[in-house]
Amino acid sequence: MRHSVLLAALLGATSSLFWAGNAIVGKVVVATLPAFTLSQFRWALAFVLLAPFGLPRIYRQWHWYRQHLPRLSLLALLSVGFYNTLQYWALEYTEPVKVGAMLALMPLSIAVVSGFLGGRKLSGLEWLTSIVAVFGAVVVVSNGQWSVFFSQQRGWLGELLMVCAVSSWAFYSVLLKRLPHAGIEPIGLLTFFVGVGCVLILPFWLYDVRHEAIFVPPPELWWSIAFVAIFPSILSFMCWNKAVSLADPTIAGLMVTTAPLFNAMLSMAFLNAHISLTQWSGIAIVIVGVASTLLLSRRQTVVPVPAPV
Repeated sequence: MRHSVLLAALLGATSSLFWAGNAIVGKVVVATLPAFTLSQFRWALAFVLLAPFGLPRIYRQWHWYRQHLPRLSLLALLSVGFYNTLQYWALEYTEPVKVGAMLALMPLSIAVVSGFLGGRKLSGLEWLTSIVAVFGAVVVVSNGQWSVFFSQQRGWLGELLMVCAVSSWAFYSVLLKRLPHAGIEPIGLLTFFVGVGCVLILPFWLYDVRHEAIFVPPPELWWSIAFVAIFPSILSFMCWNKAVSLADPTIAGLMVTTAPLFNAMLSMAFLNAHISLTQWSGIAIVIVGVASTLLLSRRQTVVPVPAPV
């Protein structure tokens, strides 16, 4: 049992590391390539890699996919279409460490949306620990300089886009939880979401092409696109699902809190970013706040945290 828990924690942390890598690579690539173009080619390549395994499974269970097509299309829009694309767009305006701090709030956002849509509501103590986590994220974003919130020169587009991204993923997670999908093979479902998501992103990519005059990414960026198509898109999904199957999903959920830590470390290593002591303190507050909320929720019911795609 202890071995399973440790392996689940390791796999969950590995998924979080891959997602942090997605933010770092995304930050580098969006300096050259528009966000919608990066998202389009990331998911197009991921679909090509998944198709040989996923399409036969979709074909075998097509009756279920056809029955739930409108809801599945909405889920593809919220996850592949909105969540990931908005994250890349946000990286054009803000730093990966701030993105990581906001991503760590994902379990709390899911719990809030679940309560809003009629599910279990957070208790008073859970609200308190959630507020602590949000305070930590604010510390990271502002670097402890509260005056920036009143500065007219400080743009907040990146942070607002991340709020939209996290909200989109929260609604996706709750709606997916309510979709009757017992017996549906995960690889087939992921392939469906990726394929439909590519179609939904297509108009935005064409908008980028029209305004940025970049139809195909330059050759030097294809290694980066291959990374985000394989590691954060496919391998993290497999690691996450295995982690959830090995132990209580709360264990995997706790690993989401490592996102700002990995983002900060990778930013320092690959972007030469300076992370202040105040921001490290904010990261610690986020981790403590989210972890406390997840552990408290475990006493009643597990906060649903499906794997980000």
